[in-house]
Amino acid sequence: MVLTPKKNSIAYRCPTCGDMIHGFVGQLHANMLRIKCPCGASAMEVHFRDDKKVRFSIPCVFCKSPHTYVVSETIVFERDKFLLACPYANMDIAFLGTEENVNAEAARAEEELSRLLATLEAEDLSDIQPEDMASEEILPDAELYDIVRFLVRELEADGKVDCPCHSVNLDFRFTEGGVEVYCVDCGATYEFPVQSTAVARETLEIDEIKLS
Repeated sequence: MVLTPKKNSIAYRCPTCGDMIHGFVGQLHANMLRIKCPCGASAMEVHFRDDKKVRFSIPCVFCKSPHTYVVSETIVFERDKFLLACPYANMDIAFLGTEENVNAEAARAEEELSRLLATLEAEDLSDIQPEDMASEEILPDAELYDIVRFLVRELEADGKVDCPCHSVNLDFRFTEGGVEVYCVDCGATYEFPVQSTAVARETLEIDEIKLS
């Protein structure tokens, strides 16, 4: 029996020209894949690691600088839909899954971005993107947000996350102490005190969480 190599579609929005760039990730790709925007101003990089993890470096339409996400190969190749969000704007910037789902999520994101631009009375993307910031103004490392986000999503998939209302409709946000997980429905929270990547890796050695 001949096995068909697994692959999934992926898309991101170029922060410069605003176009949605589509491609795919597959098991037969080399260790590194780069999906470039035709305008030449941005590219998404995908690195396949030896530990069965995949690292994405994705240009962010809101921050201008890329964000890094580390995802298991199981998610990359077997999920029908998986969304990657900007940790600061809390809006999706990349879409992974079947071609149908990726196209649908890209269209949804287009509508959300259009509403945001209209609300802010912005004429184009550059109007909502940040100017260069001083070092003291820079927000916490997005990698910490990503570590928490993917840990919680894996625990959620295993039924290891609970909150008082038991809906487990979760979202994430930065706080002064670290990264907070909260239930959208009842407001219960759980905070990860991740002031540094080293602290984060020690803190995240848990196998379940309970919001309160």
